[in-house]
Amino acid sequence: MLMGDCYDVVAVFERPWKEVVDELDRQFGLVKETEHDLDDWYESYDTRGFKLVFKGRTKNIILKTTKPEWYVGVDFWVEVFSKSEMTIVDFKTCTGGFNFISGWELMKFLGKLMDAGAALIMGYVYGSERLEDINEWADEVFKGWSQFRTYEWLVETVRQGKLEVIPSGLTVVRDNLLSLEDGLYELIKRPGREEKEYVLIKSLEGYKILVSVRESDLTDEESYRELIEDKAWFGGDITTLIFKRIGKKIKNEFLIKRAEEYFKAQTGAELY
Repeated sequence: MLMGDCYDVVAVFERPWKEVVDELDRQFGLVKETEHDLDDWYESYDTRGFKLVFKGRTKNIILKTTKPEWYVGVDFWVEVFSKSEMTIVDFKTCTGGFNFISGWELMKFLGKLMDAGAALIMGYVYGSERLEDINEWADEVFKGWSQFRTYEWLVETVRQGKLEVIPSGLTVVRDNLLSLEDGLYELIKRPGREEKEYVLIKSLEGYKILVSVRESDLTDEESYRELIEDKAWFGGDITTLIFKRIGKKIKNEFLIKRAEEYFKAQTGAELY
């Protein structure tokens, strides 16, 4: 997992922000932050035209952990940004408890965002968005502190109707944004990174779930056992930045079987 204290899950909506906030309030319960004027937040940043329109927190714990003796669960601070009738919702939690969120719990949370109509969902660890030398595309787009550049890229991806680059290790997209059929695909390697990585694509009620996995985690027995037994692996996946393009479909039955078993181990028989 990338270094950092704060874990963010970001959802993009093609709906006016007030509708989105009302829906999220029904789903999670929100408490509005009234201590500061919203215009004071991010005043020193280039927000790329995004306006902070709501800041608050969830009323209750949203995600339970696998280690209740250490962390009972995780709740979120919520920031909502609006730009040209597009809405970005950034769920933030600064607690190590996120490392112990089960894949089942995380998928229930993502399922609610899907029910609310999110077009694209990704995650990152605060601070890890300082992208350098990932590839010529990312190096050009993401320079310096790039929260709002990331938002800009997400909105443009949704508007263009085509996901070409996977942003995080666990990504959810509306299926009209990705024309590929379900299966295991290679991820195109970046210069200086020799280890092969793949992405498993799974369809779910109008969405595609994309889960990245390293080849060594599928082929090394000890690593694979850890992959299967650690029920909180998806939390690390969704907060790990990838920014790779999808390559050819994999036909290796051994790798496909193991990737499918990993997905099932994280999500259970049903997703939500």
